[in-house]
Amino acid sequence: MSENTGRPSRSLDAIQRDFNDLVASKLTGDIARDKFERLWDETNVIAAKTVTTPEGDRCIALLKQMHQIFDTTRIDTRPPDGYHRHH
Repeated sequence: MSENTGRPSRSLDAIQRDFNDLVASKLTGDIARDKFERLWDETNVIAAKTVTTPEGDRCIALLKQMHQIFDTTRIDTRPPDGYHRHH
């Protein structure tokens, strides 16, 4: 994801809400992974811009939380037919 998307970045609280909604949604497959990656990238952009500030610390904490929760929820990344796609 490009750092220069032409739109202002959202607040960490908004990203956190979207991540919580994603986990609660129980989406499967590519949709869940794509949404996670977009939220992750968005948080990374903010973290890179604020790395030595309290907001940067919040970004790092959110990234750690996102990684832990997304990994431990074991969101099913198989397509609906049950087979993994090979790229």
